[in-house]
Amino acid sequence: MVDRNAKLPALSLFALAKFTAQAGQNLFFAALLVTAGTSDHAAAGLSSFFVAMLLASLAFGMPGGALADRIGPSRGFALGGLARAAVILAWPLGPGGAVAVPAVVFAYSAVSQVYSPSEMALVRILGGRRHGAVHSLLLTLQFAGQGLAVAALAPFLWWLGGTAAMAAGAAVLAGLAAVFACGLAVATARLRLERPARGSAFRDTLRFFRRHTVAREAVIALALTSMVVQGSIVALPLYLRNDLAAGSLGAAAVIGAAGLGVGAGLLAAALRLGPGSAGAAIRAAVLAMAVGTVALASLDYGLRAALELTEVGPLVNLDLSLGASFAVAVPVAFLLGLAACLALLAGRTALTAAAPVAHQSRVFAVQAVLTDAFVVLPLVLFGIGVEVAGARPVLAVMGGVAGFAFLVLEGRVVIGWLHPPGHEPAPLPVPVEPR
Repeated sequence: MVDRNAKLPALSLFALAKFTAQAGQNLFFAALLVTAGTSDHAAAGLSSFFVAMLLASLAFGMPGGALADRIGPSRGFALGGLARAAVILAWPLGPGGAVAVPAVVFAYSAVSQVYSPSEMALVRILGGRRHGAVHSLLLTLQFAGQGLAVAALAPFLWWLGGTAAMAAGAAVLAGLAAVFACGLAVATARLRLERPARGSAFRDTLRFFRRHTVAREAVIALALTSMVVQGSIVALPLYLRNDLAAGSLGAAAVIGAAGLGVGAGLLAAALRLGPGSAGAAIRAAVLAMAVGTVALASLDYGLRAALELTEVGPLVNLDLSLGASFAVAVPVAFLLGLAACLALLAGRTALTAAAPVAHQSRVFAVQAVLTDAFVVLPLVLFGIGVEVAGARPVLAVMGGVAGFAFLVLEGRVVIGWLHPPGHEPAPLPVPVEPR
């Protein structure tokens, strides 16, 4: 068994690769979005950006996961990093312009289907039994890379030289990430940490999802989290403007509360989340998302009614001095940030712990494809619904979907009251460290 301290250099390279790759990706996407959004057909350009990304994910997700398992996650991570850097470097050298954006996005998303599942598979190899802590670290690095790119690098490079400077900066960061990823592949090869899959088919991966309840729970939680987060992003601008009548300070309070909730979720996962507690964390987070979205949609109405009916002491002036809607929105935003973060990390931790070592990349590839396929239609409907009916009905619908998902997750408990289940094999196999 490999000593934990021997893995520290590889884990450090993994963290550096994650941070620089995330910063480079967001800087590159910022340049692409600026190019697409400033063309003569901005709406079509922005829409094609997301459509191209989704199509590549659906088309190449499973083959990418299979390739990563076949050659080993660290090699897949390095190969994907090199390919992503090549795509970023090729964009400014090509024809450029908004017309080329969908093709570039499609190519970048296609090669990412090897990179992303390899990244998830490396958590099991490098993290030992601290799956929740490593996933929390990766998500923290993701947010840090996004913040660096969007808040600092993108404005500075745009001022320095427009989209060309932004693309050049993204290429430099992606090149650094590829170097770190290649170093990680060398380190894992020396330590003999990987066992590439041989003679295994996708039916084995599908059989894993059929056999293990916790794997199905993780897919439900991850798909629901993606829907709630992206749906909230769609509804939030209209909700802040029309329902809260929020200025910049009010909007900052709501968004800041959600950020604090995410931070609390990251800390809780790093300290307490493990394979044994992942299932309970998934169900609690899904229930919290259901309660939170419904609360945003309607709870302030109930609070206003209660204030008008009670007329007791200082509560009479609460709606005028503080605002009943803000009294609901700020704590609920914290709850939603916490719930979404915990659901994401608990779902990933459950899959990491339950999936066989040789199937890690394919398991996460299948999960990503299922999530994308589930989310695309609700997002289209939510976009239309926000424009037609406003933010509150869309939030209420999301709450209903989350509530239904919670009932599905708890269904085996309800059925168990009526028909005691037989003895099932343990859903979380004991991790086996490669020698």
